[in-house]
Amino acid sequence: MRKVLFLALIVSLAICLVVLNCCSDINRRTPMDIEYFNLVKAIPLGMQTDKIQYHSPSNTLYAMSIKSQEIYIFQDQERKNVLGGLGSSKVNFQYLADIAMGSDNSLYVLDSSARIVKKFSSDGSPSGSIELKNSVQPKCLCIYQDQGLFIFDTASGEIINYSGIDGTELNRFGRFQLQQVNSLFCNHDYLIAYDKANNVSNIFSVLGQFVKTEQGQVVYDLYNNAICFNAGMLKCLSSSAYLPLAAENVFMCISNDLLALRIGEEIRIYKINYARVE
Repeated sequence: MRKVLFLALIVSLAICLVVLNCCSDINRRTPMDIEYFNLVKAIPLGMQTDKIQYHSPSNTLYAMSIKSQEIYIFQDQERKNVLGGLGSSKVNFQYLADIAMGSDNSLYVLDSSARIVKKFSSDGSPSGSIELKNSVQPKCLCIYQDQGLFIFDTASGEIINYSGIDGTELNRFGRFQLQQVNSLFCNHDYLIAYDKANNVSNIFSVLGQFVKTEQGQVVYDLYNNAICFNAGMLKCLSSSAYLPLAAENVFMCISNDLLALRIGEEIRIYKINYARVE
């Protein structure tokens, strides 16, 4: 009887190991190098905007203007809706400071004066809000895997990590590394705080550990390749891929294998072409 039970235990452990190994294989990302960038399309906006978010599966573009305090929603290159303007209603803002996007194409909007993040569906319908407790002057926002918010607070000079569920403060970091921050970007592993005045990107793990500083504006793709724009050149920092760009004031974001750049009054969408690392 004991032998039977022992054999059953061994079989059960073996099955668990197989299942765990399969799960780890599912979550493991195959290493991919960036070979080159090629322009897919250019979208003329006919207006000056400050920051953008792009959702490639639905071809949805969000463009934010601090001057007009409005967010323009484009789908298939046509303007579908406008959010904002000064006010206190659900679709207005006391001071529009930043935007970010969830994986489901939901839009998150940072209202700095109200110290709140408002959430909207892709068509601009309000769908909730999160109060930023203990934040004095929130300036920049990014969304981490739909589970958390990273906020740069100008008053404390720190990045604050909030729960995306109830707004509970989880962590603070960056006080000793950051001078000023103009935009935040994060993927599954890294958070990048870009300082436009000094043209540097301070890179942290999503747990808050400082990693390094890179010259220029940096974003990371799904495979943790660092893509940098600096001195008129778009390049991958871990491969030889590069693309000269006659531009200065650029804002970058990534959606899957597409890189969206706001250059003046135009949005350019570039495909990131990969080669598998053997």
